Parts: sequence; structure tokens; C-alpha cells
Amino acid sequence: MDSAETVAAAAAGGLREVIIDVNVGLPRCGCPPDRAGALAGLAREHGLRVRGVMGYEGHLMMATPAAEQVRLTEEAMKLLLAAHADVGGDLVSAGGTGTYAVNTWATEIQAGSYALMDTAYGSLGLPFAQALSVLGTVISVSDGWAVADVGLKSLGMDHGNPSIPGAAVWFCSDEHITFAPEVAGSVRVGDRVRVLPAHVDPTVAMHEAMYLVDGQQVLERWPVDLRGW
Repeated sequence: MDSAETVAAAAAGGLREVIIDVNVGLPRCGCPPDRAGALAGLAREHGLRVRGVMGYEGHLMMATPAAEQVRLTEEAMKLLLAAHADVGGDLVSAGGTGTYAVNTWATEIQAGSYALMDTAYGSLGLPFAQALSVLGTVISVSDGWAVADVGLKSLGMDHGNPSIPGAAVWFCSDEHITFAPEVAGSVRVGDRVRVLPAHVDPTVAMHEAMYLVDGQQVLERWPVDLRGW
């Protein structure tokens, strides 16, 4: 929570434990660090247990070079730790897939994308494997390029174009992806291609289910119960 209104909403909703959301540089949610202590006091007046603080340095997930990312993360965490000193509690929650290895100040790391990975995070050389792809079917082949039935309506595109192993992706349109195979004549109509999204979170939200596979064998079907969120 980051305001008097969210404190009141938490209390009215029957929550018992909360944390104070602090702005550490990403212009999203979070109260100013110097307001965190007063907000924690207000929460306790409402009968809530304040577990600690959270702050998300999302603007630093892709920061380079590495030394600069460490420096900027430390600056962000100094803000969070100052707020924590005023708030109290056992929890300092921060970090993400891009900064998990350098954020040594948090007691809880909020990383999530690492579990499935995407090509944006993959470009950082992190020790996590790409586990999610969108399976498409080649529907057209021309001299030098091919088209599969995976497009903007099935991919998170805010981090750029997806990738196709063994091919160069040219562009995505509403329902299609146009790509050039590295080996001419290697792709035919009806072939299946695995499209690797650049941003995994919104890609998952566009689908009704995910399929757990071992090679070509489907092991389980997992419904996406938050589709569209």
C-alpha cells in the first residue's frame, strides 16, 4: 500500500498483514521514501500488521554495463532501506529477474520471468533457459520468406519482436509472423515453428492454456486462469 486510501481499503477488506510500497525510482506505484514511516503508523492505527517494505527497481532490469546496474541498484535500495528504518518489520522486498544477482540488499527477491524466460531477458546472459514458446504453423512460403499463424494477437510485443530459432524475424502483423529461414527451402507449408516471445508475462495472459511438453509429448495442460489480466 502507498496511500491513506489503500490503507483504508486493506482494513475494510479484512487484510491482517500489509507492506508499504515505496517509490525507488520507477514512476509507478509507491509512496515517497520519507512518507513510508507515517503510512506504516496509519496502517497500525487501523489494526494492520506491517511486515516491512517493498520497492521495485524495474527501470534497472536491463541496465548496462553491469557495474552501472550495480551502482544504480544500490542507489535505489538506499531509498528503500531508509524507508525500512522508519517502517520496521522483517521484510525488504525488491528485485527482479534482471537484478536478482546484484540486489544484495533485499531479503525477498520478486523475480518471476526467470521461470519461463523471454528473449529480452535472454539477451542478458542470465543462467535461465527459455522454457516458453508459442507453437505456430507455417501457412505460406515464398521465395526467401515464410509466414506462420502467430501474430500481435498472441504475443507480448512491448519489448520488441519475437524470435524463431534458425530464422530471422522480419515483422509481426495482427495474426501473422513473417520470417526468413537461415537455410533456403528448409520450411514448408504445414511445418510447425516455435516462436519465442520477447516479453513472457503479457504473452501468457493472451492464451487460454499452456502445455507442458517433453519433446513432442504433451504431459499436462495448465489453464491460464488470469487470461486477459
